[in-house]
This record gives sequence, structure tokens and C-alpha cells, in this order.
Amino acid sequence: MKKTAIILLADEFEEIEAITPYDLLNEADVETKLISVSDETNVTGTNGLKVIADGLLKEIDAKKADCLIIPGGAGYQILKKEQSVLDLIQSFAKQPDKVLGAICAGSSILGELGIYQGKNYTCVPGLNGDFGGHYEKVHAVIDGNLVTGISVGGAMDFAYDLVEVLCSKEKKEALERQTCTIV
Repeated sequence: MKKTAIILLADEFEEIEAITPYDLLNEADVETKLISVSDETNVTGTNGLKVIADGLLKEIDAKKADCLIIPGGAGYQILKKEQSVLDLIQSFAKQPDKVLGAICAGSSILGELGIYQGKNYTCVPGLNGDFGGHYEKVHAVIDGNLVTGISVGGAMDFAYDLVEVLCSKEKKEALERQTCTIV
């Protein structure tokens, strides 16, 4: 059965941190959808890229997805104020058969929710708080079903790690060769 992933978008999302996982997961044959947390499918990124989301969070059953991804950018401020988003993040964090991915400022939301207790993680250094886990200043970190990315500069590694956790290490390596990351 085909794996599925959703990427939550709010206005001012960081484009590279959302679109890179979207692209590479779809390349890995993971059905990936961009989902708006507002009442509009039109969402504008932090650098002005206008995206038409595949759906609205309030209209889908997001818990059916295999993977939930939280990008960064200033839009993380909107995401962390939405109780439905916080509840969804908590739900994915508690299920070992689900993958929870967050990058940059989006990763700080998980820290604020206590999800990093006893775990390895990364997020943008300026928003790293006392999250109770082990912070690593690297592009991406896998800890069980949790995948975190540091920022825009780690978006490719973050996306490849999502492929590894959702699919397999072999699928990740094949995709790295296909996209000439490994030459």
C-alpha cells in the first residue's frame, strides 16, 4: 500500500522547507499533499511564493496519513497557535507507526510540546530551548519515528531522512543517486 504524507502550510511558510520534502517524497512514491491550516487553499510563503494547497486541514482526516511534516518560516507562529495542529502533532508523536517530521522553526513547536524529552533532535539554533532532549547542530536527525531538520540548508538531508524512515534506506540511496546527490 502506498505511503502518504501531509505537509502543513500557513502563510509565511518557508518555501524550501516545504517544497523540498514535497518533491522528494513524491519522487519516492510517497503520496504527499500540501495542506492549508487556514480557511483558504491559497497560501503564500515567506518569500512570496504562492501555492495552492491540496486541501484544508479542517476538511481532511489527517490522522490517516503515515507522515506529518511541519515546515519552518514565520508561519510557524500561526501553526503553534492552532489547537488542531498541536493535537495532530501530539497524536503523531505518540504513534510509533507514524512519522513526524519538523524543520527549522517548525521543530521548535515539537520542543515546546515536550516531544524531545529523551530524544535526539535538531532545529534552527536561535529557537532551540531547554527541550529536555539532546540537541545536535547538524542538517537532519532521525530518532525512531521522529525526523528533524535544522533549517533551509538542511532541507535535502531532512527530506532524504523522511524517505528513509517512511520507505527504506535503499529507497533513500536510490533517490540520492537519481537526483545526483550521490554521483
